[in-house]
Formats: sequence, C-alpha cells, structure tokens
Amino acid sequence: MRIVKNNFFQKRNLQIINLMRSWDPMRILDFHQSIGNKTTPLIHLPNLAKKLGIKNIIVKDESQRLGLNSFKPLGASYGMIKQLEKNPDIETFCTATDGNHGRSVAWMARKLKKKSIVYVPKTTSESRIEAIKNEHAEVYVTNDNYDLTVYKAKKRCDKENKIVNKNTWSLVQDTAWDGYEEVPLDIMKGYWTQIHEITEQIFSTDVDVIFLQVGVGSWAASIASYIMIFWKNPPMIITVEPLSANCIYESIKTGQRVSVNNNKNTIMAGLDCGTVSKIAWDILKNYVHYSLAISDTFTKRAMRLLAHPIKDDNVIIAGESGAGGMAGLLALHENKIDMENCFLPSSTTALIINTEGDTDSHSYNKIIRTENERL
Repeated sequence: MRIVKNNFFQKRNLQIINLMRSWDPMRILDFHQSIGNKTTPLIHLPNLAKKLGIKNIIVKDESQRLGLNSFKPLGASYGMIKQLEKNPDIETFCTATDGNHGRSVAWMARKLKKKSIVYVPKTTSESRIEAIKNEHAEVYVTNDNYDLTVYKAKKRCDKENKIVNKNTWSLVQDTAWDGYEEVPLDIMKGYWTQIHEITEQIFSTDVDVIFLQVGVGSWAASIASYIMIFWKNPPMIITVEPLSANCIYESIKTGQRVSVNNNKNTIMAGLDCGTVSKIAWDILKNYVHYSLAISDTFTKRAMRLLAHPIKDDNVIIAGESGAGGMAGLLALHENKIDMENCFLPSSTTALIINTEGDTDSHSYNKIIRTENERL
C-alpha cells in the first residue's frame, strides 16, 4: 500500500465547479426514473465498523442498478441522450471499456434503437464480453491496454464519420482530453443521481470520510463536485486505485497530471487506467485529501468480508472494482496507519460506494470461495 497527502488541496471555487452549479440534479434524476431507475440501498455495517475501530461504515450498494450490476448506466444513458438531443443523426454509439461502461452503452443504444460498437482491452474477461454482446453490441478485442483501446475507438469514429461526411457515429467516453470535453461532462452529470440519492438517504448523518475508487477519475470527480456544491460539511475525500495503475496517486504526488504504465494486470479491471481525465484532474487535485494505491490482496479481502459479513451485518455482493473503497479502508487499518492521531479517529463515519456487483461471476465466486476473511 502507498499513501500520499495532497499538498495542493485548497478547496478553490473552480471554473468547472461554477459550471456544475447550473446543473439540476432533479432533472437528471427525473430522466433516470423515466428509463426505469430505482434508488439503490444504503447499508450500515456496525459490526465491521466496530472491528475496524470506527463509529460507522455506510455502503451505497450499486450491485443491482438498472439490472446491469453497476453504476455505469447512470452516466452512459445520460451522456447518450444528450448527444442525441444535439445531433439526431447519430446512428451508432462507439466506446472503449473494460466491461461495465460498454455494457451500459450497448444497453442504452438498444433502448434507443441504435447500433453499438464496443472496443475492449485484451485483459477483459470473457463473461464481461458476453454481457456486452448480450446487449446486441459488436465487440472488438484489442491487443492493448485501456488507454490505447480508447484511442482505437476514437480513431474508428473519426474514420466512419469521414467516410460519410456526416457525424453519424458518436464516441461515448467519460475520460476527457483537449477537444473532447462535452460528452464526458454529460456522463459526469449522469453520475450525480447516485450521490443525490445518497444525500437523501443519509438525512442528518454526518459523514467524516468518503473513499472513492479511481480509474480515469471522472466518477470520483463527479461525486466530489456534488459534495462540494451541496453538502454543508464536506467530508475528507480519499481516492483508491490499484498499485499497477496509480495515475491519480502519481499525479497528486507530483502536483501535475501524469500518465503511468498500466501494463501489469490487476483484478480491479474498472480501475486499470493509466491517465487521469483532464476534467477530473482539475477537480480532484483541489478536493482530494489523500490518495491510496493498493494491491489486489486488499481487494480480495474486502470482497470476502462483504460476502461473509460479521455477525448480523448485511451481505454485500461487491465485484473487484466495486470493493475498492472498502479495500482502501482495510489497507489503512491493516498497515496500522495511526487513525487516532492521523485522520480516522474512533468517532469516524465512513462512506463507501460499492460501484459494481459480480460483473465477472466466475472471478467473483473463485475469490469469495476462498477461506472466509477474518480481521
């Protein structure tokens, strides 16, 4: 495990945050309800919290969101409908994904009676590829990592639009770069439904710390932006990512957006990204307090603890990327970070978001069948 404090944290009133203040979370929520969305549960784990020496652990469980087992359809669906509003000529939606985002794009494209083309990196599991194909998408497996797969999807869109001299293909990515910012922003806007639900569910409960998983960082930045705009007492924000793809950790460590070589495998497929989104970085570099980079060992332990809970705590089905937030909390505890004098005293209420269920059921079952985890 590695941990770095963000010395650039300053809670500035950013230009991008000023733009986000114009977003209406109720309109976003209304759209999601129109496509069948239902509020996902918020689960308290008092016995696990007691074991870890803190007051409470609250988990937002996304394992059943819209029947797709992850939060991803919130962003993909909203981003796609906004693109169609701006360009009704779109016939094909194209994306690159490790699985969940691509399945969500394909699902929404089918609802809209549009075609979907999905590129996946070489490490994508067969079960995730099959789930995408089951939504009637054409799937292309590249021999590359996630970042290069995104480039191939973009290149395909550009090529197809050039052939017909018309923008009938649309790229759907939540990572932003110079010249590609509108779509990622719309996807980030869609993610707001999740944190809006949480805000309604926690009522007057004070949250002291939130653990946010990071791939390209767009989801984490979306959650952080909502918190900074709407919460009176924003909690400490800690990001969590794999040691083998720790682009936020390295960026916060150096104070500038950097890429890392993510050619080493991690079971946290949804977090296996080498470059932080341009928009996400502008937000996270100002609002994140600490960044954690962890090994897969902690992720497996978190998955088992959630699947085989302590006493009468609820069972939570958390996939490899979904368990990342809990894995971060375990890493702090097991590495004996001085919580009392550092930043997680015994009075702490921690918020964790399980971003996916068993989206790769074979891998999930293999991991949790291992001996039950004990603290």
